[in-house]
Amino acid sequence: MKNEIHNDTATSGTSLKIDGLSARYDKRAVLTDIDLSVGAGEIIAVLGHNGAGKTTLLQSIMGIHVERSGRIECFGADISRQPYYRNAASGISFTPADAPVFRPLSVEANLRLGTYATAPADIDERLEGVYATFPKLKERRLQAAGTLSGGEQRMLAVSMAVMNKPRLMLLDEPSIGLAPATADRIMNEIAAMSKVFGTSVLIVDQNVRSALRISSRVYFLRMGRIILEEPAVVSAKREHYWDLF
Repeated sequence: MKNEIHNDTATSGTSLKIDGLSARYDKRAVLTDIDLSVGAGEIIAVLGHNGAGKTTLLQSIMGIHVERSGRIECFGADISRQPYYRNAASGISFTPADAPVFRPLSVEANLRLGTYATAPADIDERLEGVYATFPKLKERRLQAAGTLSGGEQRMLAVSMAVMNKPRLMLLDEPSIGLAPATADRIMNEIAAMSKVFGTSVLIVDQNVRSALRISSRVYFLRMGRIILEEPAVVSAKREHYWDLF
């Protein structure tokens, strides 16, 4: 499998650096001693089965999950104890796997909700940028988000994050429940947006083939621990990567 879309070299610097991150729910350990990094403009995949701790990892970075320890550094600043709303204001976006859009509101209203830290003068320009990338969203801009197909809702959810031009995007299962062709399109657009805006991306997904295709490196997560980190092109050549989980 060819790694077709990602940038071969990220711009200098590190967007995200995690050292010794552990997380729990009450007394149950979910993540243990996680070390992970994302370079500026780099797309990184975290792969693992359900229950491996992938969502908790993203929620811990964002500041949503608070039962955690270790150090999380983003854009050179320690955000280990910073609440999620400050992380959002500093340029981190989180797109959850469940309920990613406001279903009763129109497509355009959802997109405008993604501009909470955007100057009003820039909103229309960013809307046009999203509509150029996803013409179907423009066609349905007045339609209730809940009436869109699963793939279109995923497009909308990713676009809501992009509207605020985040410096780091955290994406939880963006291809979940989608047909392979639609999942590939979503991944292609994520890669294109990363390249255009220089956005760093940390993506967790069970669609291994699509995730590896757009990523530069991959971390394999099993039972809350990183068991392997390697270039995505190496992982893509594995015949039995699921055996790692």
